[in-house]
Amino acid sequence: MSRRDFRGSVEAPRPASAWAMVTVASATLWITQQLAFWAIAAQAVALLVSLLRRTNPHPWQRSPIALNAGMFAIVLGTIAVALRGEPTTIALAHFAATTQGLQLLDARPRRTEFLLVALALFQVVLAANLTDSVWFTPLLLAFLFATAWTLLVHTLRSEAAEAGATQEVTRALTPGLLRTTCIACTLSVAIAGALFVALPRLRSSVMAGPRMGPSVAMAGFSDRVALGELGRIRQDSHVVLRVETLEGKPPAGEDAYWRGIAFDTFDGTSWFVTPPERRLVPGSPEGGIQLGRPTDEIDLVQRIVREPVAAGALFAVGTPRDVQGTVRRLERDAGIGLFAAGQPHERIRYTVRSQRQSFGDAALRRDRVQSPPRDGGRHLQLPALGPAFFERAAEITARTDLDADRVRAIERHLLTHGLYTDAPPSTAEDAPRTPVESFLLGEMAGHCEYFASAMVLVARANGIPARLVNGFAGGRENSIGGFVELTRSDAHAWAEVHYERSGWVRYDPTPADLRASAAPTLTFGTRLHELGSAMELWWFQRVVGFDRADQIGALRRAWMAWQGRQIAGSASAETRQRNARRGLDGPWREGVLVAGCALGIFVLTTVMWRRRRSVDPLPAPYARALRLLARRGHARGAPTTARDFAQQVRVRVPPAAAEAFESLTEGYLAERFGGLARASDERDLRRLRTALRQGS
Repeated sequence: MSRRDFRGSVEAPRPASAWAMVTVASATLWITQQLAFWAIAAQAVALLVSLLRRTNPHPWQRSPIALNAGMFAIVLGTIAVALRGEPTTIALAHFAATTQGLQLLDARPRRTEFLLVALALFQVVLAANLTDSVWFTPLLLAFLFATAWTLLVHTLRSEAAEAGATQEVTRALTPGLLRTTCIACTLSVAIAGALFVALPRLRSSVMAGPRMGPSVAMAGFSDRVALGELGRIRQDSHVVLRVETLEGKPPAGEDAYWRGIAFDTFDGTSWFVTPPERRLVPGSPEGGIQLGRPTDEIDLVQRIVREPVAAGALFAVGTPRDVQGTVRRLERDAGIGLFAAGQPHERIRYTVRSQRQSFGDAALRRDRVQSPPRDGGRHLQLPALGPAFFERAAEITARTDLDADRVRAIERHLLTHGLYTDAPPSTAEDAPRTPVESFLLGEMAGHCEYFASAMVLVARANGIPARLVNGFAGGRENSIGGFVELTRSDAHAWAEVHYERSGWVRYDPTPADLRASAAPTLTFGTRLHELGSAMELWWFQRVVGFDRADQIGALRRAWMAWQGRQIAGSASAETRQRNARRGLDGPWREGVLVAGCALGIFVLTTVMWRRRRSVDPLPAPYARALRLLARRGHARGAPTTARDFAQQVRVRVPPAAAEAFESLTEGYLAERFGGLARASDERDLRRLRTALRQGS
């Protein structure tokens, strides 16, 4: 006979911690936002029904036929999810979530809680691969405590059933045992945290592979962009970039442009990069890849967290000279755009060291436009355009002689005569003019892509090599976290013109009055959003994105601090002063905050335990009955026994209520001194509530 066959079946209701365990495990999947509404609803209903009928289950909860029918429905639902084309991980998440609810509804005697715990653990493992939310870790900690207590209670009940002493379990489940369990779990978490910091990372990010699905990637930042796509992006307020300036002066105003992809070819409706092939940048991005010459001057260092973006584009201010971050393969296209190859659906963290150049009109007038080397005429290419377009292009630059003045005249014409709108007029497919021709020769109403496209084409019509660039401009400072947030609504397009000595120079022909986002009012909701965004960034920087480079850097900083030296290339004095004003300088602040929270939780838990030990535990139905009577002025005094109080109540309440309360009192005494729980207590409680309501 096996140990499992010998083990006694437990018929008592599951402990309340089992519902806490399942709820927390389910919540880890809910925060991934990958479950369909029907799965979440089914799981919530199962949790609620099983909890309400915990001590008095429905007959069908013990029926194998009903439970097997529920399992068959779950399998059909999982197959339907898979047939919709969802990844296997998402289908398994639906299966685990709904099966967990069915397992809670199963009220048959059980020899083990292995299946319930295994399903809960499976949900947590799936959630770990589907989210990097800041809320996952507190849920994981709560799951650890709830699971440990659930297994402990079931083990004690199973052993008591084997020994034929089920009434002894109540005496064993003391606050001291709960305290010991919590201490053991806390020590386990502390050891795990130490190992997390010390052990090498097997990968740079928890979000590896296209698990988040294509729905999170953005249009407008792919290899080919149809005119008008950027306008749709600008309607979305989701955060795309969080930028921390580590060295140098943060970009503002005319320099607040994070460059993404440069497009050189236009077919009349779409922009694309030619040739489309990208080349691998040799080196390891985790250790840092140098993109320029060692003698290049670096005047800006920024750490950027980029959300999923189509094509995996990376963004930077100025000209990137060095890139380091959680990028597996760094690639470049013909327009010198940077890409995290194979990671378009991942959150990427990288540090970019850039060189910014500012060109005044006086310097540009001494320069002249010229196509870049090995250009092949790509930056002078034009689609089929009508004569009216070339006439207008010539009119715009007619009164200028120098190249720089001609370019500035094109920009000025669009700025002064154009009208910004996120909903430009649509152009029919069989229209005689291209959308850019209709824009320039019409009312000149459109969003940034139309203005930038018009400037590039007008410049090319005048023999000036130019290209269109997509990226982000503006942004909003998060005053709590001390970084800049850029949302999808900050997506922008501008033009670049190539000069012989100055290289590519940025021009922005879009009117800024309606394009720029209005500064938000500092309301409670705004502050709450800033706090949530700052917490999310801190969590990703310190935990989820904590990789080998961070480990090496942390050890190096600790060693240099021990030696009393400063790391070469660390933040400048200006940056340290700025961070100090924001309260960001000094890791001890984070330590004090964490220690204070831990101390507060410890004190609160200790007070709650002492209160529980000082109060005689009562069965739930009897305790609720006492609260019902107390609200009607019939409170039980401290020295009064249970039966004496029942006699006092008899003369104060209707006979039906008195009879129900006396039955509850006898049930309470039987459970307290005999270890016998009664299923009729809930029915007596309903009788008492009804009688009191009718009597009042």
